[in-house]
Amino acid sequence: MGGRVRSGARALLLAPALALLFAGPPARARNTFVLHEPIPPDPREDIALSLSLDGDLPAAIDTRSGTVPAPDPRRAIPPAGAKRDAVPDRSAAPDATFQPDRDTRRPDTLPYDEPFTPSTAPFKRLNAYDAVDAAYTLSVRDKGVHILPVAGTRPGDGEESFYGDMVVDLAALKPVRIPSVGPGARILRARAGVGSADVTVRFVKDGADNWFVMGEQSSRVRVVMEIAIPRAAFGGDFGSPSWAELGVLPVTLPPNALRAAEQVKTQIGVSRRDPPREAVAKLVAYFRGFADADEGPPPSRDIYLDLALSKKGVCRHRSFAFFVTAMSLGIPTRVITNEAHAWVEVFDGHAWRRIDLGGAGRTLRDAESTNTPYQPPADPFRWPSGSTRGSEMADRTRQEQREKAGDTANGSGGLASPSAVASAGPTSSGGVMSSGGPNASPEGRGDRPSPRGPQRDADDGQADDRPRAKLTVVLVDGQVRRGMPLHVKGEVTAEREPCAHVMVDIALRPGRGSEVSVGALATDDKGAYEGSIVLPSSMTLGAYEIVARTRGDTRCGAGVSP
Repeated sequence: MGGRVRSGARALLLAPALALLFAGPPARARNTFVLHEPIPPDPREDIALSLSLDGDLPAAIDTRSGTVPAPDPRRAIPPAGAKRDAVPDRSAAPDATFQPDRDTRRPDTLPYDEPFTPSTAPFKRLNAYDAVDAAYTLSVRDKGVHILPVAGTRPGDGEESFYGDMVVDLAALKPVRIPSVGPGARILRARAGVGSADVTVRFVKDGADNWFVMGEQSSRVRVVMEIAIPRAAFGGDFGSPSWAELGVLPVTLPPNALRAAEQVKTQIGVSRRDPPREAVAKLVAYFRGFADADEGPPPSRDIYLDLALSKKGVCRHRSFAFFVTAMSLGIPTRVITNEAHAWVEVFDGHAWRRIDLGGAGRTLRDAESTNTPYQPPADPFRWPSGSTRGSEMADRTRQEQREKAGDTANGSGGLASPSAVASAGPTSSGGVMSSGGPNASPEGRGDRPSPRGPQRDADDGQADDRPRAKLTVVLVDGQVRRGMPLHVKGEVTAEREPCAHVMVDIALRPGRGSEVSVGALATDDKGAYEGSIVLPSSMTLGAYEIVARTRGDTRCGAGVSP
């Protein structure tokens, strides 16, 4: 695999350090500013000039998260035994299996390597399972591999674009597992090599859409690829399939699992008398209601019943129990795992869709775990009050990285402390998966207070009986530069009462294009927040409006600044 290398002239634009534009005095300002400074090469120029790298990889791509430059396919490869970028654990063999356990404790900081730009952390798709045996061991039903073509086409309508960058230890003529960005993804262009030397490889996948790469000789190579994937793979509206439409895919369970699932379905109150859409919603609500526990369920029944009826467990326990229950209804389902998280994919009659059941850990260990975050579709299913979503693990990691960057740049940084961020909502996770996979963080506990007037949740459009939060946001500093802290403050209230210890997401809204999330802060006991968030160095220069939003908590509803 190889390709031509082209280059083009780049312009270096010099401008004043900053120009702030306010519509009025600071208290009433719309917090609009123009970001100016000497800039590095602009990846948009690469798109305009159709520049390409080795393997005909485009030098930059337009994504929902902005224009991102390509990884360098000639970047040096770390030596064996050093940190491996995005290489999966060697235990993740082509015939890997998953064995459920009763360790429902939560971990704290979890390892994670992010191979994709924009970042999908913590949802790197590494191991997918679609079959279960009488011992409740999960595996892949169709282990035969099929060619995964390198299509060489442009992303189609409804598709998202990503770069993948990973170091892989090839085994001569044997498939080596590599991560994918999600179900139904396809490779548009790819290059494998060592420095400037190309290495010939081919890509294959099995029946559960696990990805592998094969080489003619054993060697350590860097693989860089451009990927396209339907946006629907990341969630969104589940649709209204019929049971017949779901029946196009094989769904089988051993007799003991079918018998055990009858007890769980009775407890949930779900059956095939429900339309598939309603059945899936009932399952998601039930399994998102799990909680981590220092003591797992006693081994009085089989492990599936122990976990499902006790509602104890973290991400891997929820996903395993959801899988067995959904399959017993005839709903095609997969369990997906990586080193830090687990979730499910459910077939809606047309495509596989990711469903996060919660249970993510507090933070991810490696600085490389996050980059420009991908913005997935809105979650169509409700979360129990006080829940912690899988994406929040990556959000907290980014915030901690910004805090460290702020401390380095300014001495003190003035950022919200890690404890303040963590106090925004209950978090928890679980132990290490027996097959080298995920850990998880818990669902929050406690009942929602009595209704105070229905509203629509700002993120998922579902009915919400909490009082809507009101947010203010004020730009404090007059110095706004890429790679430097942006100092903001404000307050969050609901029904004129402070919203204490809620997470506030800060975003920048350009005059044209998509809103860019840049970080999060947490309110204090009085509902006030203040801190600095480091702007990504990849931010495009231009005019921005600062936006603050919150998901709220058990007392305060969701809201967004005017």
